[in-house]
Amino acid sequence: MIELKQFHREDFSRLIQWVPNARFLSRWAGTNYVWPLDTQQLSATLERTYGLRPPHYMFKVVDSGTGESIGHIELVQVDYVKRTGHIGRVLVGPVECRGRGYGKQILSKLIAFAFSELGLKTLTINVFDFNKVAIACYTSIGFRQVEFKKNVQQFGNETWNQMLLQLNRTEGKTI
Repeated sequence: MIELKQFHREDFSRLIQWVPNARFLSRWAGTNYVWPLDTQQLSATLERTYGLRPPHYMFKVVDSGTGESIGHIELVQVDYVKRTGHIGRVLVGPVECRGRGYGKQILSKLIAFAFSELGLKTLTINVFDFNKVAIACYTSIGFRQVEFKKNVQQFGNETWNQMLLQLNRTEGKTI
């Protein structure tokens, strides 16, 4: 089991260590951060999480059994009037923790927070079309593709396509 806990400045160094190179950073964060990821960029993001009804939430993911941080996830672009939000920067950090179902648990916890605690009705998430593992995880929870954009990001000589997936409050699968 996992828990989502508020992300703090003390968590910066661990998150930075989990991002080994520029390609990984681009896959994980799109164009939101530039290589190398640093505390200044994370501080700017963290500033958006303050206040009574922030538009942005950052969480570290903690393994309940060991107390170890094993991931990161964000809820961004929260619109309390339209009751929408966008999930971003999902990461199972330590390589040895990947492939164990943590991604699905992390998303399930964030979805429960967004729908139950914030009262949101719709969540979206972007994913590059070559990230088959992430797509399988998202669709297994109930996300459905609503948009496909070609050539949204360049990395070296590669051009990446992006899918936008959506989950409505009534469509999520019980996990």
